[in-house]
Amino acid sequence: KLVEKFYPTDFSPSDLKALEIELRYFQNDMHRLPCFKDLTTLPQLCQQLVETTLAENYHLLYKLIQLVLTLPESTATTERAFSCMRIIKNRLRSTIADEFLADCMILHIEREFANNIDNASIIEEFKSSKSCRVKF
Repeated sequence: KLVEKFYPTDFSPSDLKALEIELRYFQNDMHRLPCFKDLTTLPQLCQQLVETTLAENYHLLYKLIQLVLTLPESTATTERAFSCMRIIKNRLRSTIADEFLADCMILHIEREFANNIDNASIIEEFKSSKSCRVKF
């Protein structure tokens, strides 16, 4: 159900059938192998699959676990970006162009890095650069 709902493009219809079969075999191994008995989290399960080299046998299950483990990070990044956009758009009354909005969002999201930039050195850099003449 996870695959069908959240990852339909990552698994083909034949992968879905193979995953069902893998899951049946995996259930048997989970009860049979003692190294899987005390696992309580998905990261522990993923690590144990790699350590026992069963990740190769259960490659579709391993792929699904990896996708599920990356979901919180990708969701958090998206939420941060939308939160940032809401802050910037409200402050500037939604009158800014898309390119300027994108630039502002990058600076806001990466503000820890941006706060370490020395403004005086940037000003000096522009002063020392050659002026560009435009012919009409």
